[in-house]
Amino acid sequence: MPFVEALAQKAIEADLRVAWFTLETLTATISRAKADGSTARTITRICRSDLIVVDDIGMLPAGQDAAEAFYRIVDAAYERRSIAVTSNIHPASTASCPKPSRPRRSTGCCTTPT
Repeated sequence: MPFVEALAQKAIEADLRVAWFTLETLTATISRAKADGSTARTITRICRSDLIVVDDIGMLPAGQDAAEAFYRIVDAAYERRSIAVTSNIHPASTASCPKPSRPRRSTGCCTTPT
């Protein structure tokens, strides 16, 4: 995470806007917006940031609301904004990470030459 903190600091020093969330605070923000009918406006406001950071993915069990909040931000920012996602869990332990209920958007295929 120190890399992402340094990245965000450099972005701020360059007068760029940074939005920093943990998965839990992102979930709470989107849940409040859903409750008062301002989801689209809230997502638009978050996506005005030049860099969106979602910190500590997978540190706590994530439910459907967390998966939806994360998906909404990634989907809205896709190819428009920079997103940094951090986690301290080993990639093999991603069972607790949020899984979207919607189909994933394809980002293409990457192959390594042999």
